[in-house]
Amino acid sequence: MTYCLLWPPRADNDFSPNDRSCVLEVTVGTHRLLITGDVTLSIERRFLLEVGGKVDILLAGHHGSRSSSGMQFVREVSPEHVMFSAGRDNAFQHPADEVVRRFRRQGSGLWSTAQDGALRVWLGGDEKLGVTAMRDVPGRAGRC
Repeated sequence: MTYCLLWPPRADNDFSPNDRSCVLEVTVGTHRLLITGDVTLSIERRFLLEVGGKVDILLAGHHGSRSSSGMQFVREVSPEHVMFSAGRDNAFQHPADEVVRRFRRQGSGLWSTAQDGALRVWLGGDEKLGVTAMRDVPGRAGRC
């Protein structure tokens, strides 16, 4: 397993608290996981070249809010699976419908802790890449 901290820069900065979120890429075998914290669209564009294309699993930025997961970013990283970390019936209505549609058009498997509960992820090793929901969801059968 290797990991790479893509953001924030080491130098002092006056970015907002959300834009100072850690962006981490984790590689296990041939699989890649990208965690983007709460960074906004402008910050996504700044580290996009470092990501270098498709990732297997993406933890969607800022719970799937409109401020993250821009169209260019979604196209470039083209995740096989995308996970939204959000509470059920949350006041912010995360994930945003337009963000969900972007990933759906890209063909990503969609997972949300609001509906699926805790999520288990497998990367690398002898096992196939996978995401499994811990909560039984009618019609989901635990996999995308």
